[in-house]
Amino acid sequence: MTQEEIRHFETLGFIQYKRFFSPEEVEKLSSAFDSAMERARGGAPAPVAGERRQQVIPFFDYDPDTFYPLLDDERIMDVFSTLMGEDFILTVSEGILHTGGSAWHHDACGPEGFFSMRAAMYLDPLGPEDGCLNVIPGSHFREYQESLAQHMNEIGVKPEDIPGRYPLVNEPGDILFMNHKTFHSSLSDTPGRRAIHINCVQNTSAEKNPEHLDWLVGFLAGETRGWGRFYSERLIATAGPRRRRMLQGAMDLGFGNTGDVTHLQDLR
Repeated sequence: MTQEEIRHFETLGFIQYKRFFSPEEVEKLSSAFDSAMERARGGAPAPVAGERRQQVIPFFDYDPDTFYPLLDDERIMDVFSTLMGEDFILTVSEGILHTGGSAWHHDACGPEGFFSMRAAMYLDPLGPEDGCLNVIPGSHFREYQESLAQHMNEIGVKPEDIPGRYPLVNEPGDILFMNHKTFHSSLSDTPGRRAIHINCVQNTSAEKNPEHLDWLVGFLAGETRGWGRFYSERLIATAGPRRRRMLQGAMDLGFGNTGDVTHLQDLR
């Protein structure tokens, strides 16, 4: 990453890279995604508008030959390590087939100076009318984020008219890196949006910052309760040195290779 790109992420809470993947890479990911999601449904029809979305976590074990290389792709992992430090921790992979939009919200909020984030790959052309992701730049900063969380529904503005709303128009091949604290939404009920997520969190220790470590342990415990085991034996056994480091931080804390061997479909 350039210094300009780093400042972009740190200041705005996200960065989008256009045409990150080649058309051939996108075609392979798209085909593998569809097959993996069908397999996870047991051959049942894909959910449609008005039904619950399909969310599969962990996802990458449904096609390791296609999806594991994303975890070894230096283009992706270099962004994570630059923003989070070389000892960052991989948490969960996700495959999501959306059936509608989502209101403004944020995801995990670490303590000040500590954060988790995701890389998101949307496999379809998406504009504001199709349900592309919207973000509120700068909303990862604590005071702004807390004010939005408390007063979003009390400021007399429609969700689509929130000042600062920034639609991340997507073409297959783009990739988005986003701080989980950043407010985001998809303000369209158009079904069928397909997304692949890689989620990671910073690492720390009691010597570096006990408050951050307490939050990290609680976060990993919560993810384990919600999704089960993060890392399969195959994911661990096939790991090279860099991927192994991404897994080791969670395992050293008692997570990652513990918990139920399952995936959970989010029925919201």
